[in-house]
Amino acid sequence: WSSPSDEVTSAMEVSSPPQEQREALAVETFQREKLSSVSNVIGLQIKPQDISSALKVLKNFLLNQARQPNVVDAANGEQSRSKILLLNPEHVQSLVVEELPVACQEFVKEKDGKLLSYTLEHGYSHFTYDEALKRLLPPDVEVPSSFETIGHVAHLNLRENQEAYRLLIAQVMVDKYSAIKTVVNKLGNITNEFRVFQMEILADKITNQVVPRLASPGDSALDTCVKQSGCIFRMNFGEVYWNSRLDGEHKRLVASFSSEDEIWDMFAGIGPFAVPAAKHHSCQVYANDLNPRSRFYLEENCRLNKVDKLVHTSCMCARSFLASRVAQCPEKAPHGNGKLHCIMNLPASAPEFMDAFKHKFDPKIWKPEDLPMVHLYAFHKSDDAEVCKQEIMRRAESSLGCKIPNVEAHTVRDVAPKKLMLCCTFRLPEEAAYMSEEGERDHKRAKVEG
Repeated sequence: WSSPSDEVTSAMEVSSPPQEQREALAVETFQREKLSSVSNVIGLQIKPQDISSALKVLKNFLLNQARQPNVVDAANGEQSRSKILLLNPEHVQSLVVEELPVACQEFVKEKDGKLLSYTLEHGYSHFTYDEALKRLLPPDVEVPSSFETIGHVAHLNLRENQEAYRLLIAQVMVDKYSAIKTVVNKLGNITNEFRVFQMEILADKITNQVVPRLASPGDSALDTCVKQSGCIFRMNFGEVYWNSRLDGEHKRLVASFSSEDEIWDMFAGIGPFAVPAAKHHSCQVYANDLNPRSRFYLEENCRLNKVDKLVHTSCMCARSFLASRVAQCPEKAPHGNGKLHCIMNLPASAPEFMDAFKHKFDPKIWKPEDLPMVHLYAFHKSDDAEVCKQEIMRRAESSLGCKIPNVEAHTVRDVAPKKLMLCCTFRLPEEAAYMSEEGERDHKRAKVEG
């Protein structure tokens, strides 16, 4: 793993929230013994050869408790000669045979079974994540149930009243989910151009460093690997943007491509669109991201997935990337019989980048059907998808300087209550795309001088 670049460090420092540590109750404050529980149920002691028939006849009366077998060994030294069938206390509360449900009475008498009281003892290891925290947290503190996993990293967005218990929450999480080794909590919102955010590490079974601690760029606890869309993605979660909840959207859009298509990914990140497009469709892909660490992992992921000959990477502003791509098509549109797709996955501000397309395309080279299909991702604060589409396209049209017809909008996900993420797909309008006569002359002059 390479050390992070100065550019990433600088960007994170500028956007970081105040660095003071908030108070957190130590894990040691919560003793695991608090989770022990003892309860008594009725058991039916029978011979081992009768177990099979008992499970069928008494199936409606069995204990059926999670992580507790319905059949246990007898604890009286006669394990080899008898078993105990545990019964549900909702149906069986008495040791008197005549007070049992009729089906139970008949079976006990037929098999010469013996009713007894059986003590169930459960400790911390018996309880699930949710069950443990419901017992450990105060009644007014909700158990965090929605969190993102990025390989072995769990990403939390804790509420204010959960903050004091964040170390306990993280410890129970790594105890109960074997795949989780690192737990982080997001501090503030994404405010920098690289789409990375400051986070606090709450549990670390990778390096075993002290927690809680503010994550530093390149923190080894955040080196992780994700399998998605039949591809492997390696990253340091503290240095790049990644959202596992977009898995379905990555698959949906990539499935619409064909082998003759060319992809221009303007905000490529570490390659969730670019790598599968190349791997599954053999598309020629040009993938760009402003974050040098994103480009580093993008190239690493291209090598891991054996598509480095198909994916061409760059690290520049999206406007410069688009201008560069068009300039490299001086004689003809690049994609033959396929389509050209421009992916703009920067939901906070992608509509404002539409001006990058204005008057860039020479009409003598680019036929109307050659102009790119744009896949524009954006947020809007409304739970009405049509309202979101209208507002997103209003912003895009304002930036582009003309109306955009024939827009297909797909709702990607609910980002927050009354806030949607949409993908708006349309062909770049000729009115905005084509150069003016003066622009054509400049283009010709640039070709001659080049």
